[in-house]
Amino acid sequence: MDFLSTYKIANVYQSFHQIDRDSYHTIIRFFGEHVEEIKSLDFEEYFEILVCYVNALFEAGAYQKHAAMADVVIEASIMNNFTVLNGINIFEKTLYQKASSLYLLHDYFQSAHILKELIRINPGESNYRDLLIKNYLQVKPGFLKSSQGLSIICYFSCVSVIAFTAFYLDPFEPKFSHHADIARNFLFIGGTLLMIGADGLHRIYVWFKVFRWIEAAREKIKRG
Repeated sequence: MDFLSTYKIANVYQSFHQIDRDSYHTIIRFFGEHVEEIKSLDFEEYFEILVCYVNALFEAGAYQKHAAMADVVIEASIMNNFTVLNGINIFEKTLYQKASSLYLLHDYFQSAHILKELIRINPGESNYRDLLIKNYLQVKPGFLKSSQGLSIICYFSCVSVIAFTAFYLDPFEPKFSHHADIARNFLFIGGTLLMIGADGLHRIYVWFKVFRWIEAAREKIKRG
């Protein structure tokens, strides 16, 4: 490697430290322009810039790219036994951000898988628990879909009864209007209770499922 190349590599690290850590788009652009020089740095310097770049992808909303590049950080962290940077557990943070990116990309299965593994490592972290609950809530079980479908049928039937009452019963058969009102109220209340009840059962099931996983992780840690 000639002197000029060595100087450029050394200078890229210094130039990077002049960038504000909250200037995410600037960090992303800098990494793209100097990726070869960055790869030639000593591991600690390379890893520091790589971590900032991957974090910038996440903060800038480039979730697809972030989910892919997060694996590079995780692999480098494991291979070099370098899990903490500036007092932050980079391994856990990057995994959590990847799970968040996958959640935002609607890949709930993979996101939940990562979060369950994070809970195995650190069952006391509420962020892992909360995002896992969000993932499970997005996956609608069959009974919830069926209940929502029945609720919609009830609401449409309620509207039909209202129209039938207004345009036919009230003008021509007013003695039956009261019965129609009862049917309308029954359909509306029934549809609402069905929807709320099914959603409530789903939420309770998800909470129990997640907390059982957390307790199992805690017990495993206690047993060593």
